[in-house]
Amino acid sequence: MYSRSLFLALSLAISVGCLCTPLAADKYKQGCPFTKPSEHPFVPPPPYKSTAGIDEFLYGTPALWTIIHPGWRVHRGGQKLPYFREGYDWMKEKGPRLTVVARRLDGNSPLVWNGYANNASIEGEGAAGMFMTTGVDIPSSGCWEIGAHYLASADVLAAQPGGYVPSPDNVQALTYIVWVEP
Repeated sequence: MYSRSLFLALSLAISVGCLCTPLAADKYKQGCPFTKPSEHPFVPPPPYKSTAGIDEFLYGTPALWTIIHPGWRVHRGGQKLPYFREGYDWMKEKGPRLTVVARRLDGNSPLVWNGYANNASIEGEGAAGMFMTTGVDIPSSGCWEIGAHYLASADVLAAQPGGYVPSPDNVQALTYIVWVEP
């Protein structure tokens, strides 16, 4: 129960920008500092793939990374979001505790969030193809900050030396900004 409360508190704090700042610095439409590939792109550790699809790029750290697609559009049903982490094993972690919160930076809109995630895998990739997937339904076009917050599951924590010990090392956050077209 303590870890869920800690996770929710951290998720809410991060979603309003208290604990981390956006990593993007370039301006785009209407001054939106969207996240773009850097001169030193993130490369996941082996055996994970170091490439993404056309016009997409990998973003994050070995503790939590995603694939950013710059062509976001408002559409019913939301945008699916994959998240990866080094050593993630959906066989050991039955229900990933991943929350995604989106907030509009250039106008008034309510926070959009999803606290439900699924396990997924890329066929034939083994452990390197295991990832978490969730989504958010962005209601309007504009500049949106996406914050992902991961907390290791109780099963994973219990298997650690010393047992179930909530700590900042078990919580990971990743924030990026996208421009959403109408």
